[in-house]
Amino acid sequence: MSELIIDHPLMSKENNNESMDAELHKKTIINTHIEKTCEVIIQHLKNIILFQSQVNQCWGYHSRFMEPLLHPEDRLIYKGISKNLVDNKELVRRKEHIVPMGFLLNELWKLIKEAQYTDQELVKILKRNLGIAYITQDEAKRLDGKVSGLKSSMPEGWRLEEDDPIDRLRAVGIILVDDHDNEVATLKD
Repeated sequence: MSELIIDHPLMSKENNNESMDAELHKKTIINTHIEKTCEVIIQHLKNIILFQSQVNQCWGYHSRFMEPLLHPEDRLIYKGISKNLVDNKELVRRKEHIVPMGFLLNELWKLIKEAQYTDQELVKILKRNLGIAYITQDEAKRLDGKVSGLKSSMPEGWRLEEDDPIDRLRAVGIILVDDHDNEVATLKD
C-alpha cells in the first residue's frame, strides 16, 4: 500500500513554524555561546592584568587571541555584507572586524583597569562590539588609508561603552546590509 501524501496549508504552516522554532532555538544557543565566550575573555583579560601586576612587568597580550574562541566568526559574529558586494558579486570581498580587535582589546583593558563596570556589564559591552562584515577591496582601502585613519581605530571621540560599532564603516561610506538585503541601520542594543 502506498503512503498518502496530503498537501494541506495547515501542514505546511506547521512545518514552517517548526522550522522557525528550530531557527530561533539555534540563535538562542549561539547567543548563549557568545555570551559565555565573552565571560571567558573578560576573565582572561583580568587574569593578565593581575598577573602583570604581580610580576611587576608588562608583557602585553596578542590582539587576535579572541578569534579562535569565536570560530567560525562568519557564523557566530557575522553582522552583514557591503551593499556594493550585493550589487556586484564579481568584486573581491574581504572579512573586516567592524571594531578592530586591537582597539577593542585596548579599550576593554582600560575599562577593566578603571573598575567602573561589573563583569556582566563588560561582557555586554564586548558582545555588542564583536562583529565581522564582508566589504570590497576598495572599501578596505578607504578604511585602511591614511585619510580616514581607521585601519586600527574608531572615529575620533568614539566610545566603546556607548557608541554604535557601525560608525567606523559609515565614516567611509560603507553601507552594510543583512542577509535579506535590508540596510543595517545600527548595531547598538
